[in-house]
Amino acid sequence: MRLEIKYCKIKAYILRNGCVYLGERNLSGKLIKAVIFDQDGLMFDSERLVAEGWAEIGARHGYTIDEDFLKTVRGRSTAEIKVAFQAKFGNDVPFDEMNMQKRTRTYDYIKAHGIPVKPGLKELLAYLYARNIPAAVATSSSREWTEGNLNSTGIAKYFKLSVYGEMVSRGKPAPDIFLLAAKKLGESPAHCLVLEDSLQGNEAAINGGFVGIMVPDLTPPTPYLQQNLFAVCPSLLDVITLFEEGKLITEQPK
Repeated sequence: MRLEIKYCKIKAYILRNGCVYLGERNLSGKLIKAVIFDQDGLMFDSERLVAEGWAEIGARHGYTIDEDFLKTVRGRSTAEIKVAFQAKFGNDVPFDEMNMQKRTRTYDYIKAHGIPVKPGLKELLAYLYARNIPAAVATSSSREWTEGNLNSTGIAKYFKLSVYGEMVSRGKPAPDIFLLAAKKLGESPAHCLVLEDSLQGNEAAINGGFVGIMVPDLTPPTPYLQQNLFAVCPSLLDVITLFEEGKLITEQPK
């Protein structure tokens, strides 16, 4: 995805790796003690499968479920998504039935083809692991879905813990799921890097006081995100460069 900065009222620098760095060029590195990963759309190319599923199932039931709508609900809890469906399509929309059909379609695809891993994921996880930087998953998805994906792709060993949507009462953009992950990691939000792809997820990182980096998937950053995130990067691989260039650091300078 080509990154563009629009309407940004603060300084922004395009780094060599394509990341849009939103801090001062000579600002000392941000101390990071733990990294929290979103799942769908960030680690795995699953949001595309979900979007295709909603479009197909919606059409089957006579509803048009497009990207303009889906981008407003990504990262939210199932209960919150149901409310959004009812607000847009009416209280009679058979959300529960449609959601189950969409899930079955997605599971069947992954069972047959495997879940697509996003570029740079395994390299970044290995980089963090080698430097003893703990990593966690904080996802609105279920434990079953998450553990299946982590195990099938061989990356479960890199994560210290996972936090799931059913463990918090409010979905993103509320920061609850990231705050719970930080608490379990024993680190303050100010020293936790949150990696997210969705609008709601990145807003949650900002709302919780985390160091937020957006790696866009289907939706580009809004002006609000451009003004409040630490950086916007084309891929997870580019996050490594932020560490290598000293924009992110793992030890306090002596």
